[in-house]
Amino acid sequence: MEWIRQIVRLVVVVLLQVLLFDHLQIAGWGLPMVYVLFLMNLPVQVPRWAEMLIGAIVGVVFDVWHSSLGVNMAACVAFCYLRPILLGNLIQDLERVKGEVCSASIGSIEYVKSLVILTVVHHLLVFSLESWSWHNWWIVLLQTLLSSVLTILIIMGYDIFKR
Repeated sequence: MEWIRQIVRLVVVVLLQVLLFDHLQIAGWGLPMVYVLFLMNLPVQVPRWAEMLIGAIVGVVFDVWHSSLGVNMAACVAFCYLRPILLGNLIQDLERVKGEVCSASIGSIEYVKSLVILTVVHHLLVFSLESWSWHNWWIVLLQTLLSSVLTILIIMGYDIFKR
């Protein structure tokens, strides 16, 4: 039954991203990529191989939608690869966490730290792979910063509202 809930969450996140958040840009520089919420909130009990496969599938969905040739897939797989490592380093007793990862289950400070780090890494990968060059590195960093701030604010607002 849990996997049905996760599939429904994925469909909702994809629809919100495509229909709403893809149209919220700050002067073309900041684009909230709220779909990382789905990857962030995956249960800790998901096997690592399955988590990375889920990340690849989520990335491919957005690559197809945005015609971005594997950019989102690479960033999502990196996100899913780093998430267990980061959570393991931030949370002393990770085995006690049951269900999805959120501020209520792991603590607000740990959740914000992991969310910020993983979101910035994800966005930096997306924008650097999209530009395919560090010639205009400041544009990549500006897009990463603005998009990360927007994404984190929206996800934290959702997390506060959810409680």
